[in-house]
Amino acid sequence: MERYNYNLENPEDQALDYYANNIRPYIKKLFPEGNDNTTIINGSVFVNKEGYPDKRYSSVFKKVLTKFKNYGRLENIDYDFKSKLFEVFLKESISKKNLGQFFTPIKVVRAIGEMAKDDIKPNIKICDPASGVGKFLLEPIRTKIDQLFEVKNGEIISKIQIHGFDKGFDGEEQKTIILAKANMLIYFSDLIKDNPTLTNKFSKVFNDSFQLKTDSILGTLSDTVENEYDLILTNPPYVTSGSSNLKEEISNNTKLKDYYKVNAIGVEGLFIEWIIRALKPGGKAFVIVPDGIFSRQNDKNLRQFILDECFIDGVISLPLKTFFTTPKKTYILCVTKKENKTNIQIDPVFTYLVSEIGESRDNYRFDIEQDDLSEAVNLYSFFKGNKKGFEKINTDKRCKIFQISNFELDKNWCVEKWWSITEQIELGVIEEENKTKLSELPFIIEDVANNILSFKDEIRSINDKNSHKSKLVSYLVEDIFESPPTNSGLKKIHVSQIKTDEFNIPVYSASKEENLVFGWASNDSKWKKYENVLTWNKDGSSSYVFYRKDKFIPYEKVKLLQLKENFSTCLYDYLKIVIQNRMIREGFGFNHKCSMDRVMKLDISIPYDEVGNIDVAKQIEIAEKYQKTEQIKKDISDELNKIANIEIEYE
Repeated sequence: MERYNYNLENPEDQALDYYANNIRPYIKKLFPEGNDNTTIINGSVFVNKEGYPDKRYSSVFKKVLTKFKNYGRLENIDYDFKSKLFEVFLKESISKKNLGQFFTPIKVVRAIGEMAKDDIKPNIKICDPASGVGKFLLEPIRTKIDQLFEVKNGEIISKIQIHGFDKGFDGEEQKTIILAKANMLIYFSDLIKDNPTLTNKFSKVFNDSFQLKTDSILGTLSDTVENEYDLILTNPPYVTSGSSNLKEEISNNTKLKDYYKVNAIGVEGLFIEWIIRALKPGGKAFVIVPDGIFSRQNDKNLRQFILDECFIDGVISLPLKTFFTTPKKTYILCVTKKENKTNIQIDPVFTYLVSEIGESRDNYRFDIEQDDLSEAVNLYSFFKGNKKGFEKINTDKRCKIFQISNFELDKNWCVEKWWSITEQIELGVIEEENKTKLSELPFIIEDVANNILSFKDEIRSINDKNSHKSKLVSYLVEDIFESPPTNSGLKKIHVSQIKTDEFNIPVYSASKEENLVFGWASNDSKWKKYENVLTWNKDGSSSYVFYRKDKFIPYEKVKLLQLKENFSTCLYDYLKIVIQNRMIREGFGFNHKCSMDRVMKLDISIPYDEVGNIDVAKQIEIAEKYQKTEQIKKDISDELNKIANIEIEYE
């Protein structure tokens, strides 16, 4: 500041020179770099990458110093000060869409810290494998720093270990670890103030706590960690575009290939696998996950991995736009790693729908009165203490307790869907999900596009899997099938509309929906019953062929195909596909009825193996490929509907 009063030609340049060449190196001497070559002040504010003063900002530097001087002494600095300041710089220097990967809203961070606080004890190891600015590791210990880090005889005794990792291949990524160490400096400011000669040793604590990973594009994922951490708190990146590069890197490394066995979609899937493997038996994780992990059919293996390895303690549904600049739907997943994989979960699962997190979900992030997230945290605390009895005392409509049986592999785990439509409307969930501002639409489109692109690798793997050649032999449908009669005269008055212990045989009518029942009949009813047959509707909604494995009663317009005995090694799952495809090619519909006579004259192909037997393995292969491809088509349709069903708000 004195240099601004000197009689110099460019006092502003001289002042910045003095900072860059004297003050800044001295700070770095007080707090030396770690093995990753970062410390609390490696950024490029007012200096270039080489550390020389950037004279373009000399006048700005003066304005900043003047404002600090006018403000007075900086004491009792708010923990959020540095990260909020950094956020402002980031908003000016990086693309809007990337801001969310650096900052988890502090309300969410503190909520997760509160949920995990009982697990933070001496001698534990805590990790955030995608630590960003370090808040997930620093917030939970901020009231316990003097208990967990003791200064004794000139040494700093760390009673816990915290490990935060982030990859850094460009300046933006590297800034996060620098900021994490600077944040830790602020959290430890009282302890440092009382021990001003130990800055080098505090710096070692910072460097041991936060590390930049630059050896591989995989970052943290390049380390095959197993059974190491007692607690993991994190918001891993959730992107699908570019994940193929990471998977290629994994496939080229035998050790990594053996570590990542699940083959999940997207970067978030790799992180979930890493997190679960890195947890000690009995360890806990609180992870923010995107909806894709809970809903994508192609992540069924990942959900199975979670169920095999962990007890699911809770799922908290966060509102859209919880995160800066992205409308992505996210959840807090709370799990405990099993001591033994054979253990079966018997405790129920805590679920909660959050509509507001206590701050506005826009760029301003003002505090607001409604704070469902805090209530979710409070109730989760009560639930942990009485898992079996909590449901009886719970009166919050946003909270439901579900048995683990609800978390079926083929079921959507996006828990808000387990509330009725009426309940969702009452809580404001549905209305919220269908509205978006025009300015947010590009980010939704990008998210949908990335999700759709993620299916490319899945389709390729389906195409390549277990493929072997067979000889195809052509038959008419009538060569292979018999056509048993259906139930003429069956009407609605003959069936029950409610399934009971007595009326439990489904009656299927002419519908393009496989599981839509016409009604229910008793096993003693006079109507003909069938099982292990193919069915289709002879009228307009034709070209939908269903395999009915279990006992049912067909309505008159439903036509049946039953295999002849000499074709018993043909599989219905395969025949359903080839007959349906042949019907589509024939162009059946309202004006070209799909009658039994016409279907019987259709030609279809049956695969045979090298020794002249019907090739069962090939049929299974094709049926599995068909089922997986149809599910992907449905998933793509669901993604496109996210855009088609949005109500745009024009401002």
